[in-house]
Amino acid sequence: MSLDATTQSVGENRGEPARAPAKEIRPEELIAFLQSRLAAGRENGVTALLMLELRRSDRLGALVGDPASQELLRKILAGVAELLRPEDRLAAVTYDEIWLVLPGLSHHQLAVLAAHRILDAHELRRAAASGGFAIRPCVGIACFPDHAADLRGLIEAADSARRAAAASEDHYAVARLYAASPLLAPEFERELVNAIQANALELHYQPQIDLRSGRCHSAEALIRWNRADGVQVPAARIADVAERGEALHSLTMFVLNTALRHVVGFRRDGPAVRVSVNLSAKLVSDEELPALVAQLLDAWSVPSGLISLEVTESSIVQDVERSAEILRNLKSLGVRLAMDDFGTGYSSLAQLRRFPFDEIKIDQMFVRNILRSPADERIVRAMIDLGHTFGMEVVAEGVEDLPTLRRVKELNCDIVQGHVVAKAMPLPAFTEWWHAPHDFLAGT
Repeated sequence: MSLDATTQSVGENRGEPARAPAKEIRPEELIAFLQSRLAAGRENGVTALLMLELRRSDRLGALVGDPASQELLRKILAGVAELLRPEDRLAAVTYDEIWLVLPGLSHHQLAVLAAHRILDAHELRRAAASGGFAIRPCVGIACFPDHAADLRGLIEAADSARRAAAASEDHYAVARLYAASPLLAPEFERELVNAIQANALELHYQPQIDLRSGRCHSAEALIRWNRADGVQVPAARIADVAERGEALHSLTMFVLNTALRHVVGFRRDGPAVRVSVNLSAKLVSDEELPALVAQLLDAWSVPSGLISLEVTESSIVQDVERSAEILRNLKSLGVRLAMDDFGTGYSSLAQLRRFPFDEIKIDQMFVRNILRSPADERIVRAMIDLGHTFGMEVVAEGVEDLPTLRRVKELNCDIVQGHVVAKAMPLPAFTEWWHAPHDFLAGT
């Protein structure tokens, strides 16, 4: 992924909404900020700590703090801040090391995407060249709660990843999963495989309402697993463990087969419901995926238009050309393609032109505050307009109340999903809900 050679807001060059840079603070303030995010718990999303080591050629000058070296560091900090979100924080902890805290991420892969954005930025090299220096940056990445359970563990994990990044051809490294967690231990993957084989996992369905008709024509399939000990395993954790081990193929086959079987039932019982299935980041680079999807559609005799495959921004920027080809092959089957978690902050909106998406799903972090934040409303409006410009439908996620539903409808959004409609439900409950009369547009 490459960036324009400028430190201006991306929106100024690509028609995106302008945004403020991340805030630079003192190291002790960054530690306090990080601690507060960890104390808020995992319910507030993933918190990432990135350690950016600059590996500057002017090491001796930097150590003594000469004016040229100090000016270089200021330029680098400003350039990196422009690449991040307003809610992110960064601090120079040494002359050649910058720490960044990225709070409220929906997935740890977004931290990897941010690292790519920083490492590919021309700003760092231009800043160095202006002072006659060279920079060979690397980034170590650790996330709470994936890689550590507390502040000390997170810092140690990020530092370990930084050292690994210095020796990596990719110039970045992600910390190992937090081994002390019972949901991340090696035994957990074996338990997951056994659960898949025993049909102990379920798909729940969250309805999506078309704001033009007020009807439910589609629903998102969400994986659920209640273990025998009563622990409900988070869906993101299931996907993470499957991706890192050998369970991904089994999990994918279970989800696709189950979703297709349920679609057959929907067609039999009434008007067809299109089902959205989330694809793992790893699958988006699997050249065999289109053939697998084609075989399963044929086996279940399901029209391809009744399946929507959702991919995240972060999953397609690692290898843009390969991902684009695979998505085009999927599109040729007739399935619907959606970009999930759109606008989460680190990829260019211009990427939309490279991929054959039918819809974009605006991340709930923007939608849930549009009644209180004029800035978020402007962003949502811009995303809706952009999606329509590219001929795509737009889904607003995380719509929790009627006033928000009314507002996104006024902004010409096409589809809404959230608790104002219904929470994700097991198949029997969803089927009953689906057949019951609803009037979600009353009063809008």
